[in-house]
Amino acid sequence: METRKESLTALVSCFARGYHASNSREPIFNEFIANSLLKEEEKQLIATNWANAIAFYDQEKSDTLRTFDEKLQWVMNNQTIPQLVSRARYAEDGLRSAIERGFKQYVILGAGFDTFALRQENVPEDFMIYEIDHPATQAFKLSRLQENGIDIPENVKFVPIDFKRDSLRNELKKSGYDQQKYTYFSLLGVGMYLDKKDFYQLLSSVSEISVNGSSFIFDYLDDTAFNDRIASKKLIQMRQITAHAGEPMISGFDPFELDRELQDCNMLLYENLSPANIEDMYFAGREDGLHAFDHFHFAHLAVNK
Repeated sequence: METRKESLTALVSCFARGYHASNSREPIFNEFIANSLLKEEEKQLIATNWANAIAFYDQEKSDTLRTFDEKLQWVMNNQTIPQLVSRARYAEDGLRSAIERGFKQYVILGAGFDTFALRQENVPEDFMIYEIDHPATQAFKLSRLQENGIDIPENVKFVPIDFKRDSLRNELKKSGYDQQKYTYFSLLGVGMYLDKKDFYQLLSSVSEISVNGSSFIFDYLDDTAFNDRIASKKLIQMRQITAHAGEPMISGFDPFELDRELQDCNMLLYENLSPANIEDMYFAGREDGLHAFDHFHFAHLAVNK
């Protein structure tokens, strides 16, 4: 499987969401299309890499669990799936609520292999979806959709953007984005990899091109995640793996100072969920061992300028 690093990240996340939808009796997020986007050799390679990683995460579990499927399930359920599916569920639950309130546009920043555009139902006829991503990753996704004979809905626009060179405002405008319509933005699994200055610049750009009341959803790490004396073992391991892959996590926020830090971006903090809040919302009473990850928070911002 030859692919760019940007595409590989999208594939791995897609695999995890598809694995959860296929193997959970009560999926938190039922992304039933995900598996159809991956080739069998890709699924096998990703599954093998995850199952073989169990010794890094927990040597005792590696010695105790004997079969490949048991090892893969443990790694997926303990190290990968909970964060991916809960943040996706949070974003799309909020999106459905926004559509009911009259929102007409959805901008998915860093879309990767997000499949909402392929699963959408009961949306207004004039509702538009804009997928924003690095040109290489987006070209890879479009090629895969074409290979699999998957038609792209007419209300979906793919907008390739290299944020180091391109303007979000200009590229969206070229694609028909309407600055006068309520818009729902999501940025999932990206904020912790951005320098804070770049993240604030992105928020400012979003507020500039949006009407008051538009929404911005993202997940973030709290600042304690970068203190090895108090960070959870799981989070330290995640940081080690992403750094080894050349994509280090670099940014965290103080949850109690986040609203103040956002003021210069013309954003108000509407909702700020802690790991305990996320556990209560999506994992309470489950019997499959899935739990919210320590240090990860979900936030819903509203444009206010």
